[in-house]
Amino acid sequence: MRADNWLSPGNLRFGLGQASRFMPGVSIAPTSTPPARPAAAQRLDLERLLVTDPADGVRRSLRFLLENRIDADGVLILRRGKLALDYRRSGFDPAQPRLLLEATRPILVTQLARAAAEGRVAREKAITRVLPELSGVRELGKLSLQRLLAGRTGLQWSETEIARWQQEAGWVPGSRTGVRAWLDARTSWPRASGDTGVDLAGPEGELLVWAAEKAWKKSAPELLCDLQGIIRARNPAFWATDTTGTPLADGLALSLGDFASLGQAFLDARNRPGRRTLAPAWFVDTVANPSDASSAKPASVLGLGPDTGWQYRFAHPGHRGHRTAIIGAYGTSLYVDFDYGMVVAVFASHAERHSPLLMASLRNLWDEVARPGGTDSGQR
Repeated sequence: MRADNWLSPGNLRFGLGQASRFMPGVSIAPTSTPPARPAAAQRLDLERLLVTDPADGVRRSLRFLLENRIDADGVLILRRGKLALDYRRSGFDPAQPRLLLEATRPILVTQLARAAAEGRVAREKAITRVLPELSGVRELGKLSLQRLLAGRTGLQWSETEIARWQQEAGWVPGSRTGVRAWLDARTSWPRASGDTGVDLAGPEGELLVWAAEKAWKKSAPELLCDLQGIIRARNPAFWATDTTGTPLADGLALSLGDFASLGQAFLDARNRPGRRTLAPAWFVDTVANPSDASSAKPASVLGLGPDTGWQYRFAHPGHRGHRTAIIGAYGTSLYVDFDYGMVVAVFASHAERHSPLLMASLRNLWDEVARPGGTDSGQR
């Protein structure tokens, strides 16, 4: 395994949990160790709970879906804060920080939403007002921070530019200046007209990190320390940087348990709003409620079903109910069902980044385990 192939499909299972071996970055340990989560009175049974296999519509065991459709490495399911399922592939370490890749971006949006609620930044301002270093870019002067948060910038990137971004960020060898210097040097940022070009994983995500640091007047590692305190993290985290030390938009690595704790923090923010909650009430209500499923969304999110909405880089599967989902890469995802107090945290290493079968399998997993009675012995 080398610096140019550690995130290739055959190496994902190891590479995602070993980012610090291949990239520079900052490791941060939590300042305290909260007690372990209590077990739910009724646990999910991997063999007895049947889930619809989207490949052929046949009802098969939850274990089959996790191992053969999602390629799950670890899954934690919480029901009202208690552990209902702790699935681990052989050799998986649930305490090891693992790259979230594009699942980092909704977390950054959440931090910026909290900054806006505290008056630290205005969402209606142009990106160039938040990042004066880019004031010479005409296209960004017409683009609000709100559209960046929503993942609807319309920015267009060629395959050559995507490859250069990956180099400058350090995901593959070949960096010349570092990712921010590369962005700063760009004189043109082509945009599509209308609401096309929704962003799931592109160079514009680096603006989220930059804006969060500006809004909070803190470095990304300091923001990570704050996040660890809010979610009551139990394990160390890692934030990958480029060669100049700039934290990356897709560079956050959390343990599976802390990823689940992030989901629980969203539940707590809605049920017990307060100053030290993860996000302001308006933001949690927005991502928890159904949105217009007919509006533009990333192609990968379409695999969750035609009834899936997309807002603030969170998916909302279904026309009704209060729920939200963070979609990462290769099956890694975080689902929060506010109606049933359910959190489903998945670390996976599927061979395809966002295959339709993978997305449909995640949707069926969420729908089945969140059903009333879904945490009992699996009998229907």
